Amino acid sequence: MGDKRAITLTDNQQPNKYYTFISESKDGRKDGHIHEVCKSYIESVSSVNKLMKEHNSVIVPKRESFENDTVIEIRNSKIYTYNWVGVISMSTQNENSMRIEITSRFDIGEKQYFLLYLLSSVYGVNIFNIDVNSEKESNYIIILIILFLSKIVEAYGSGLYKEYNSSKYNDYNFKGSIDIDRHIRLNTPFMGKTAYKIREYTYDNEILCLMRQVLDYIICNHFEVWEACLNNELMLNEIVSVIENATPSYRMNINYADTISCRREIAHPMYRDYEEARKLAIMILSESGQNIFDNSKELSFSLLIDISWLWEEFVAEKLLKEYKYRHLLTDGSAGALEWSNREYWYPDFIEMGDEYKRKNVFDAKYKFWGWDKDDDIHQLLSYLLISGGNICGIIYPDNKSTTWSYKEIHSYENEHPKIYKMPIYIQNSENIGYLEYCRVMEESIKKWKENFQNLLCKI
Repeated sequence: MGDKRAITLTDNQQPNKYYTFISESKDGRKDGHIHEVCKSYIESVSSVNKLMKEHNSVIVPKRESFENDTVIEIRNSKIYTYNWVGVISMSTQNENSMRIEITSRFDIGEKQYFLLYLLSSVYGVNIFNIDVNSEKESNYIIILIILFLSKIVEAYGSGLYKEYNSSKYNDYNFKGSIDIDRHIRLNTPFMGKTAYKIREYTYDNEILCLMRQVLDYIICNHFEVWEACLNNELMLNEIVSVIENATPSYRMNINYADTISCRREIAHPMYRDYEEARKLAIMILSESGQNIFDNSKELSFSLLIDISWLWEEFVAEKLLKEYKYRHLLTDGSAGALEWSNREYWYPDFIEMGDEYKRKNVFDAKYKFWGWDKDDDIHQLLSYLLISGGNICGIIYPDNKSTTWSYKEIHSYENEHPKIYKMPIYIQNSENIGYLEYCRVMEESIKKWKENFQNLLCKI
């Protein structure tokens, strides 16, 4: 039997920080030491674009390619991580396996509270009373379920999945090609029926059976999560009903995650969202009884989330949604700052209003922020120069300080615009349940909004 190895890191990890390496072989557990065997594994999964081409990967957000796609790298025998969190599993022909787990720097140990809270907030799922650390399931099961239910709704929007299947019949409505051996066996003496097989384009296929099996599992085993997602997306009930009616061949005793057709990539461009749902479904069913990221012998799976993107979406949804600020999602977004002829800058958040009105701008940064971050300050000052606003600021998470501060910007004009440092307190997840963690986070959001409201009154 092969050796199982695991390495646990945090996002944006620098080489002076410790990480944990665990091996089931005689090497055992080593803290702060990179094992030679791990180097080749790490180099093979160093970037998101590489994982998307060579791995069974679910990447959040879903894009064709990523500009800043480095997940993990080794420089001078030291490990560096960046803004990606999640888990990468790999296996080899000799049954050796390797798991790389990258957690948020705001999460402690195995608890994924901060990541789960951000994800549920962005996806509109109010989860409070759930056990996210059950012994039989991995810590990622709730995260996988939220992503799957969101993706199945997207996929259903493009129509119910159909594919060609070979079906066998023995009836009076002959079509297709006769199955001679089966016909002789079933219809001797001849009574009018014909045994035949036909290739049909049908909804009754193993991919939809896989979706049905996962939905059944979620409803039976994680009803609190299902109910929370249902409150946000009523279409889920319709999806369950439609899939059940479309799959009369479904059998409860079949593990569809192991079938050949469900292991095969869905290549049809119309059903690309079903491909993401398929990978998530296999992960969920495998996680339900074992940790696929630990024990998978046949396939390698990855779940990676751009937590800097997730933080920005959280700020848009939970902090600034009720205020008149436009979230500039991508290049070409309406409201971007034109600093030259058809040349644009894209601050994360810009005040809405008349085209000629002075507008304030804010950026969301997933990092510990201070006044020594010159590049960020220069960026904000450039935004403010073009927008003509009076206030700009950095919104960032902090597990220590919640004190807002500002500095006046010296300009040639009589006005003195200000740049604000705007932290929101992030609760330590150690020695606390998820319900209490959510309560503290809601209180942090409330206090942040009070500070922001006071700031708006000064504008």
